Amino acid sequence: MAFVQYHLRDKKGIGLYDSEAEAHADAAPMPGEYTVIEYDWQENDYLPSMRLSDDGLTLSNRFPGKTIPEQIALIEAEDDAKRLEVERAFKRERINSTASDLIREIAWKRTKARDTDLINGNSDAMTAYLNEKNSIRVKSNEAQAAMEAITDIDELRAFQYKQYFN
Repeated sequence: MAFVQYHLRDKKGIGLYDSEAEAHADAAPMPGEYTVIEYDWQENDYLPSMRLSDDGLTLSNRFPGKTIPEQIALIEAEDDAKRLEVERAFKRERINSTASDLIREIAWKRTKARDTDLINGNSDAMTAYLNEKNSIRVKSNEAQAAMEAITDIDELRAFQYKQYFN
């Protein structure tokens, strides 16, 4: 038997010890962030693959029957997917913010278009204003669609969404 120190926020095993006291002593700077669980450690167990049960009483390997290199590859793939989604959320927010800023910048044109149309007796200026506003939204949607199609983290980080608004 072994004692696994499990990080509750990161949801992974972070230490393997021979005694419960040793595990608690090593985690002293992290009160409330960890738990220590007794576990029947096997040769193919890998700490980051450990998952705590819903009741918080037992641990299990998320990838039973996999070798340690296979577990490492699976965890790296999960981490890559998380990084990709975090970067996507950031880019999505930047695209939406840019579109919102551009729409706010042309808001003054609405009043001018309304006045111009009132003088001319038509709706040409307001139509032009609404088309310009809609164009910003279309560009935002195009930028988001292009960004969502990217599956490589480095390509996503290099993605220049502002070119869609030029």
